[in-house]
Amino acid sequence: MTDFQRCLRAVTGSACPEKAAGLLAPRHLELIRTAQQALHRATDQTSTSADRIAALPAWQTAAEQLAVALVSCLEAIEEARP
Repeated sequence: MTDFQRCLRAVTGSACPEKAAGLLAPRHLELIRTAQQALHRATDQTSTSADRIAALPAWQTAAEQLAVALVSCLEAIEEARP
């Protein structure tokens, strides 16, 4: 099965972590976790305002790294398509 076919099955099927794990590389999953944790720190209402503000750059960096990695992965899939 090609990467494109795996992507298509993942997109059209029900959402579940097993499908994401098969579609995304471990580095993508780690970037998702990093972005999730940073976003949680940035939006945690029990934290101080200073802590939330300090977490925003970490979230932005993680989100940008994830976006770049995913675009790169999708470009590789597109290039591999017949």
